[in-house]
Amino acid sequence: MINHPRTKLLDGRFWAVFIFVLVLVLLLFSSINLSAQEPSLPLAPPDAANGLTIFANRCANCHGAAGGGDGEMSAQLLVAPAHLNDPAFRETAVPGDLFDTITNGILESGMPPFGPASSNPLDDASRWDLVAAVYSFGTPADSIGMGQAVYEANCLACHGEAGQGDGPDVASDAPGLDLTRLDYWFSRSNDTVLADLSGDTIAEHTYDLSEAELVSVVDYGRTFSYQYAPPPEPPAAIEGAVITGVINNGTTGEIVGGGEALLRAFTTSFEQTLNMTTTVGLDGRFQFDLPEIQPDWVFLAGYRYNELGFSSNAGQITDANTPLDLPITVYEVTSDPSIITYDQVHLIMEFQSEDMLQVSELYVINNAGTAVFVGESGNPDLGTIRFSLPDGAQSPIFERTLGSLDSTIPATEVIETNDGWADTLPLQPGTGGLNLIISYLLPYKDGMTLSHSLPYATSRANVILPDAGVSVTSSGWEFQGTSDMGTTSFLSYLHTGLAAGSDLSLTLSGEPTQITSTAGSNIAPRNSTNELLIGGGVLLLVIAAAVFVYRNWQTAPSYDDDYAYDDDDYEDEAVEEGEATHLMQAIADLDDAYEKGQINEADYTGQRAQLKTELKALWK
Repeated sequence: MINHPRTKLLDGRFWAVFIFVLVLVLLLFSSINLSAQEPSLPLAPPDAANGLTIFANRCANCHGAAGGGDGEMSAQLLVAPAHLNDPAFRETAVPGDLFDTITNGILESGMPPFGPASSNPLDDASRWDLVAAVYSFGTPADSIGMGQAVYEANCLACHGEAGQGDGPDVASDAPGLDLTRLDYWFSRSNDTVLADLSGDTIAEHTYDLSEAELVSVVDYGRTFSYQYAPPPEPPAAIEGAVITGVINNGTTGEIVGGGEALLRAFTTSFEQTLNMTTTVGLDGRFQFDLPEIQPDWVFLAGYRYNELGFSSNAGQITDANTPLDLPITVYEVTSDPSIITYDQVHLIMEFQSEDMLQVSELYVINNAGTAVFVGESGNPDLGTIRFSLPDGAQSPIFERTLGSLDSTIPATEVIETNDGWADTLPLQPGTGGLNLIISYLLPYKDGMTLSHSLPYATSRANVILPDAGVSVTSSGWEFQGTSDMGTTSFLSYLHTGLAAGSDLSLTLSGEPTQITSTAGSNIAPRNSTNELLIGGGVLLLVIAAAVFVYRNWQTAPSYDDDYAYDDDDYEDEAVEEGEATHLMQAIADLDDAYEKGQINEADYTGQRAQLKTELKALWK
């Protein structure tokens, strides 16, 4: 393992974020009185229907859509989320305690607060509505129905039709217990109330009811304190679904026939549920007939051509859009490097010490041709897209961006060559088809010249560094001004129109007056996204439309291998769909790599959780 500050940051990305959030929550909690106290009661009975809506937006990512503790973020938590639809949970839960938990969170399990300590707090009424939603999740509608029948036969005479203690069998001067009292229900669990009904503490209760009837009447009685809403039903299965598609050659414009197409399906938790193949006709068409599917499944179709894999966009089936069309575009291969350009090269610099500079170079790379670039040798294993590093560069690290600059995975497919470094993944036609970050360290003493060759024509290069006594003094670089972000100022320089084979060269002069280190910082905490965006809004658009897909092109052709992607020039409205497709395929390919033993469990778990988070954010 390379002992490099950025390596530590990458390997511990999740834990670093978790610790940061943990410290933040501790600081927030330190200013709030968390001593045990009775929560204030709601002004009106909470509304479970509204609570279920809030739950879907704010809680389902951990607790699951149906409260089963199986949300897409649940695997990242140290403590599994509560199963809110478990009958045992509703029997022992106390509404006042639930309200306190929702308000203040649970620090040790990673549950955030939704009260005043939250950056996006819910008001009191909304938090009480969430409490009502929790009871609705755990309370079957048939239990409410049974309980109502038991109540009307055995309880109404004393407690009244509306539960206000004014039934026909009680004297006006000695009313029965008012079951609409919120303070009664919200300080008791169902088990506590059930114990009162089952024991001898209430002499008037002389009925003979089974335990099931008692449980149901407690469920119904609690509805006098909140507006019950039936928990959401799981979506009905779709029968007779059909998925079709045609194989088009994006290089020649011709139809490609023969062979087999592969279909994969994934759940909303991004678990693969289907893997099947079908024959592709000579007319390039294929069809999958699916007897029954779930409406939340997401589908990807794939096809191998020229020993490379290609896939469709991701798609979902509803009753309104079957058959689902998933066309696949394949490409011929090329070894012509003239079609490759560095659209953007951004160099982000920061001083790890007075004599050590860290440089992170972001490359946004285009394939202007109509074929997949497989490297000048024609063998991707020997290298496709080439890169150079300056003399003296230490501990290089290669990463790929996933939809945003804060989301990366190690670029383990990059290899060292005789004259530098090279990716081994073929590059599809299109703009922004590859986004790679290369980070390294350089010794620094009073100034230095950073220089390395550019194998491909480069449209624009940016340099971004803290305004801390060091500046770019070489010719060709145009000063773009100073940008302030928080307590830190950054200098930005621009160079355009660099020819293939020329050098990217810049001279830094001055001694750093501030440094950034892993132990402590004199400048504001680093935000790589903001730093990289100094170069201009164009970069953000490029990154948003160019999502790398994690796949393995180097294995022998097989339907168990990973797939490449259709990176046609999408229309603006299709950008998010394309990103979702790439991320879905990335998850599938990561699963394959793990099953084949090509990635260890820790890396697999971390990368999969990151991909799921990215995809969930897109779908929201």
